[in-house]
Amino acid sequence: MAKNITPAVNETNKTCFIISPLGLDDSDTRRKADGLINSVIKPVLTAAGFKVIAPHEIDTPGSITRQVIQHLLEDEIVIANLTELNPNVMYELAVRHAKRLPVVCLVEKGTRLPFDIATERTIFYDNDMAGVEVLKPKLSKALTEALEEKEPDNPIYRVVSDSIMREVAAKDDSQSYILSRLDDITYQLNRLRHSEDDKIYRNSLRNLSLTISKNGEELEFKKVFDELLVKAKSKIMSARVTNQESDKLALELKVADGRKGAENIIDSFMELGYKLDEVVLN
Repeated sequence: MAKNITPAVNETNKTCFIISPLGLDDSDTRRKADGLINSVIKPVLTAAGFKVIAPHEIDTPGSITRQVIQHLLEDEIVIANLTELNPNVMYELAVRHAKRLPVVCLVEKGTRLPFDIATERTIFYDNDMAGVEVLKPKLSKALTEALEEKEPDNPIYRVVSDSIMREVAAKDDSQSYILSRLDDITYQLNRLRHSEDDKIYRNSLRNLSLTISKNGEELEFKKVFDELLVKAKSKIMSARVTNQESDKLALELKVADGRKGAENIIDSFMELGYKLDEVVLN
């Protein structure tokens, strides 16, 4: 009988650096980030022969900020988790782009990317167990493509290239005119695209009002909301308490993904054992 043989991974000096929202040690943000790192990023990159480093795992003495930037400027590949659109992550992504080195971006489904990176190649994933298995081959494929790309493209490089082109064409009236017209066309196309994006985004939002209770237990909004964030697959854009009694909470939620998203939130509450009253969806 043939034996199953797991191919050995050759030890190399190749390094992958992860940029990600982290949050506090016991926060939901840290839990989700570590889950993505340990369940998807590390297995895929380790199998590809990379040593994987995340910022909160740096234990070398010295300035953490300096070491982070050094990794961004020198490591063979960077994996960027854009979920929550964390400002530090965006800054670190810009540093990587400025160096024009390979980067693979990941983001949880339901995240609305800023316009300046919305057209970049990004893998959207579901934050659940099934999503892990779907994401692994996608990340592996994106990793291969990023490393094989001879001249990585990104927003910063495009602006620099455009500036150089303008300097060359500065003394040529015909070329300057063409560049000016291209600018006008690009501006109008961006306006149309973002106008349509905004329309689709606004139309996908639903207001969900409901009152919840749970076997007479005293309910605390933060605990309830944290449970819901972990359980629900749909994105909750905002939440507020409209009325509170010791054993009841009246909530008003703004949910993405339309009616389907709102129904997912309702199902999540029920799966968590809450009784629902006065449910209104509009």
